[in-house]
Amino acid sequence: MHAVLLDFNGTMFFDTRFHMEAWSKIYHELHPEDKSPLASTKICGPCNDVILKNMAPWLTPAERQQYSEKKEALYREACRNDPASLHLVAGAEELLQGLQKRGIPFALASASIKANVDFYFDSFPIGHWLKQQDVVYDDGSYADKGEMHLEAARRLGVPFSECLVIEDSVTAIALAKRNGAGRIVGVGETADGSELLALGADHYIHDFTEFDYGWLEN
Repeated sequence: MHAVLLDFNGTMFFDTRFHMEAWSKIYHELHPEDKSPLASTKICGPCNDVILKNMAPWLTPAERQQYSEKKEALYREACRNDPASLHLVAGAEELLQGLQKRGIPFALASASIKANVDFYFDSFPIGHWLKQQDVVYDDGSYADKGEMHLEAARRLGVPFSECLVIEDSVTAIALAKRNGAGRIVGVGETADGSELLALGADHYIHDFTEFDYGWLEN
Protein backbone atom coordinates (compact mmCIF):
# COMPACT_ATOMS: atom_id res chain seq x y z
CA MET A 1 0.00 0.00 0.00
CA HIS A 2 1.31 3.43 -0.92
CA ALA A 3 -1.02 5.66 1.12
CA VAL A 4 -3.46 5.64 4.04
CA LEU A 5 -6.91 7.24 4.05
CA LEU A 6 -8.30 7.89 7.52
CA ASP A 7 -11.84 8.47 8.64
CA PHE A 8 -12.25 10.58 11.81
CA ASN A 9 -15.62 10.11 13.52
CA GLY A 10 -15.80 6.77 15.27
CA THR A 11 -12.32 5.94 13.98
CA MET A 12 -9.81 8.51 15.23
CA PHE A 13 -12.29 9.85 17.79
CA PHE A 14 -14.87 7.59 19.44
CA ASP A 15 -17.83 9.95 19.34
CA THR A 16 -20.81 7.81 18.39
CA ARG A 17 -22.64 8.56 21.63
CA PHE A 18 -22.30 12.31 21.03
CA HIS A 19 -23.81 11.94 17.57
CA MET A 20 -26.57 9.78 19.02
CA GLU A 21 -27.31 12.40 21.66
CA ALA A 22 -27.55 15.16 19.06
CA TRP A 23 -29.56 13.16 16.53
CA SER A 24 -31.93 11.99 19.26
CA LYS A 25 -32.77 15.61 20.10
CA ILE A 26 -33.36 16.39 16.42
CA TYR A 27 -35.47 13.25 15.90
CA HIS A 28 -37.72 13.92 18.86
CA GLU A 29 -38.11 17.54 17.85
CA LEU A 30 -39.32 16.33 14.46
CA HIS A 31 -41.35 13.46 15.96
CA PRO A 32 -42.63 14.72 19.34
CA GLU A 33 -45.24 11.96 19.42
CA ASP A 34 -42.57 9.23 19.40
CA LYS A 35 -41.15 8.70 22.90
CA SER A 36 -39.05 5.65 21.99
CA PRO A 37 -35.23 5.87 21.85
CA LEU A 38 -33.70 6.60 18.47
CA ALA A 39 -32.19 3.48 16.85
CA SER A 40 -28.53 3.89 15.92
CA THR A 41 -29.21 2.23 12.56
CA LYS A 42 -31.12 5.34 11.53
CA ILE A 43 -28.09 7.62 11.75
CA CYS A 44 -24.92 5.53 11.20
CA GLY A 45 -23.27 5.81 7.80
CA PRO A 46 -25.20 8.20 5.49
CA CYS A 47 -24.53 11.92 5.29
CA ASN A 48 -26.78 14.32 7.21
CA ASP A 49 -28.96 15.21 4.23
CA VAL A 50 -29.80 11.56 3.57
CA ILE A 51 -30.45 10.90 7.28
CA LEU A 52 -32.83 13.85 7.40
CA LYS A 53 -34.58 12.80 4.18
CA ASN A 54 -35.27 9.43 5.77
CA MET A 55 -36.09 10.90 9.17
CA ALA A 56 -38.44 13.64 7.92
CA PRO A 57 -39.28 13.35 4.19
CA TRP A 58 -41.44 16.48 4.33
CA LEU A 59 -38.53 18.82 5.01
CA THR A 60 -37.39 21.11 2.19
CA PRO A 61 -33.70 21.19 1.21
CA ALA A 62 -33.31 24.49 3.06
CA GLU A 63 -34.94 23.04 6.18
CA ARG A 64 -32.72 19.95 6.01
CA GLN A 65 -29.69 22.23 5.88
CA GLN A 66 -30.92 24.12 8.93
CA TYR A 67 -31.51 20.91 10.89
CA SER A 68 -28.14 19.55 9.80
CA GLU A 69 -26.37 22.63 11.15
CA LYS A 70 -28.42 22.48 14.35
CA LYS A 71 -27.55 18.81 14.84
CA GLU A 72 -23.83 19.47 14.44
CA ALA A 73 -23.97 22.38 16.90
CA LEU A 74 -25.67 20.04 19.41
CA TYR A 75 -22.97 17.43 18.71
CA ARG A 76 -20.13 19.88 19.37
CA GLU A 77 -21.87 21.04 22.54
CA ALA A 78 -22.14 17.43 23.73
CA CYS A 79 -18.42 16.90 23.07
CA ARG A 80 -17.45 20.04 24.99
CA ASN A 81 -19.65 18.98 27.90
CA ASP A 82 -17.53 15.84 28.32
CA PRO A 83 -13.90 17.06 28.14
CA ALA A 84 -12.59 13.81 29.60
CA SER A 85 -13.70 12.04 26.43
CA LEU A 86 -12.35 14.69 24.07
CA HIS A 87 -9.19 12.85 22.99
CA LEU A 88 -7.96 10.75 20.09
CA VAL A 89 -8.30 6.99 20.13
CA ALA A 90 -5.41 5.14 21.80
CA GLY A 91 -2.46 4.84 19.44
CA ALA A 92 -3.78 7.37 16.91
CA GLU A 93 -1.04 9.94 17.49
CA GLU A 94 1.60 7.22 17.32
CA LEU A 95 0.11 6.00 14.04
CA LEU A 96 0.30 9.46 12.46
CA GLN A 97 3.87 9.85 13.70
CA GLY A 98 4.77 6.40 12.40
CA LEU A 99 3.32 7.04 8.96
CA GLN A 100 5.13 10.36 8.74
CA LYS A 101 8.42 8.79 9.84
CA ARG A 102 8.07 6.05 7.20
CA GLY A 103 7.27 8.58 4.47
CA ILE A 104 3.84 7.08 3.85
CA PRO A 105 1.37 9.75 2.65
CA PHE A 106 -1.94 9.92 4.45
CA ALA A 107 -5.09 12.00 4.31
CA LEU A 108 -8.25 12.56 6.30
CA ALA A 109 -11.57 11.92 4.56
CA SER A 110 -14.43 12.81 6.90
CA ALA A 111 -18.16 13.02 6.33
CA SER A 112 -18.19 15.92 8.79
CA ILE A 113 -19.06 19.47 7.79
CA LYS A 114 -16.45 22.24 7.86
CA ALA A 115 -17.56 23.59 11.25
CA ASN A 116 -16.80 20.18 12.77
CA VAL A 117 -13.45 19.92 11.00
CA ASP A 118 -12.57 23.34 12.46
CA PHE A 119 -13.63 22.03 15.87
CA TYR A 120 -11.41 18.93 15.51
CA PHE A 121 -8.35 20.97 14.62
CA ASP A 122 -9.03 23.24 17.62
CA SER A 123 -9.61 20.30 19.99
CA PHE A 124 -7.04 17.69 18.91
CA PRO A 125 -3.34 17.85 17.96
CA ILE A 126 -3.96 16.57 14.42
CA GLY A 127 -2.56 19.80 12.98
CA HIS A 128 0.92 18.45 13.76
CA TRP A 129 0.51 15.96 10.91
CA LEU A 130 -2.35 17.20 8.74
CA LYS A 131 -3.11 20.47 6.99
CA GLN A 132 -6.66 21.57 7.54
CA GLN A 133 -7.08 22.76 3.96
CA ASP A 134 -6.20 19.29 2.69
CA VAL A 135 -8.98 17.47 4.57
CA VAL A 136 -11.77 16.06 2.41
CA TYR A 137 -15.05 16.83 4.18
CA ASP A 138 -18.76 17.07 3.43
CA ASP A 139 -19.04 20.34 1.51
CA GLY A 140 -22.15 19.19 -0.33
CA SER A 141 -20.32 18.15 -3.50
CA TYR A 142 -19.91 14.43 -2.73
CA ALA A 143 -22.68 11.88 -3.23
CA ASP A 144 -21.32 9.57 -0.55
CA LYS A 145 -18.28 8.64 1.52
CA GLY A 146 -16.93 6.58 -1.36
CA GLU A 147 -16.50 9.73 -3.45
CA MET A 148 -14.64 11.33 -0.54
CA HIS A 149 -12.23 8.39 -0.44
CA LEU A 150 -11.57 8.74 -4.16
CA GLU A 151 -11.00 12.49 -3.84
CA ALA A 152 -8.56 11.99 -0.95
CA ALA A 153 -6.58 9.48 -3.01
CA ARG A 154 -6.57 11.87 -5.96
CA ARG A 155 -5.17 14.67 -3.81
CA LEU A 156 -2.39 12.37 -2.63
CA GLY A 157 -1.67 11.37 -6.21
CA VAL A 158 -2.07 7.67 -5.42
CA PRO A 159 -4.42 5.19 -7.17
CA PHE A 160 -7.23 4.12 -4.86
CA SER A 161 -6.20 0.52 -5.46
CA GLU A 162 -2.94 1.32 -3.63
CA CYS A 163 -4.61 2.91 -0.59
CA LEU A 164 -5.27 1.39 2.82
CA VAL A 165 -8.60 2.74 4.06
CA ILE A 166 -9.39 2.92 7.78
CA GLU A 167 -13.11 3.22 8.60
CA ASP A 168 -15.67 2.32 11.25
CA SER A 169 -19.01 2.38 9.43
CA VAL A 170 -20.56 -0.44 7.45
CA THR A 171 -21.57 1.98 4.70
CA ALA A 172 -18.10 3.44 4.24
CA ILE A 173 -16.42 0.03 4.25
CA ALA A 174 -18.86 -1.34 1.70
CA LEU A 175 -18.19 1.66 -0.55
CA ALA A 176 -14.41 1.34 -0.15
CA LYS A 177 -14.68 -2.33 -1.11
CA ARG A 178 -16.88 -1.56 -4.11
CA ASN A 179 -14.50 1.13 -5.35
CA GLY A 180 -11.48 -1.17 -5.15
CA ALA A 181 -9.50 -0.06 -2.10
CA GLY A 182 -6.19 -1.87 -1.80
CA ARG A 183 -6.83 -2.86 1.80
CA ILE A 184 -9.46 -1.98 4.38
CA VAL A 185 -9.07 -1.84 8.16
CA GLY A 186 -12.23 -1.70 10.25
CA VAL A 187 -12.22 0.03 13.63
CA GLY A 188 -14.69 -0.53 16.45
CA GLU A 189 -14.73 0.43 20.09
CA THR A 190 -16.58 -2.60 21.43
CA ALA A 191 -17.87 -4.89 18.65
CA ASP A 192 -16.14 -8.05 17.48
CA GLY A 193 -15.81 -6.75 13.93
CA SER A 194 -17.70 -9.59 12.26
CA GLU A 195 -20.08 -7.26 10.41
CA LEU A 196 -17.27 -5.06 9.09
CA LEU A 197 -15.21 -8.07 8.06
CA ALA A 198 -18.21 -9.55 6.27
CA LEU A 199 -18.65 -6.35 4.27
CA GLY A 200 -15.07 -6.26 3.04
CA ALA A 201 -12.72 -5.18 5.80
CA ASP A 202 -9.47 -7.15 5.64
CA HIS A 203 -8.59 -6.53 9.28
CA TYR A 204 -10.32 -5.32 12.43
CA ILE A 205 -8.89 -3.36 15.35
CA HIS A 206 -10.36 -1.87 18.52
CA ASP A 207 -7.85 0.99 18.59
CA PHE A 208 -4.60 1.96 16.89
CA THR A 209 -2.36 0.17 19.35
CA GLU A 210 -3.41 -2.91 17.35
CA PHE A 211 -2.40 -1.45 13.97
CA ASP A 212 0.11 -3.59 12.06
CA TYR A 213 2.47 -1.77 9.69
CA GLY A 214 2.83 -5.05 7.82
CA TRP A 215 -0.60 -4.31 6.35
CA LEU A 216 1.04 -1.54 4.32
CA GLU A 217 3.18 -4.05 2.45
CA ASN A 218 1.91 -5.10 -0.97
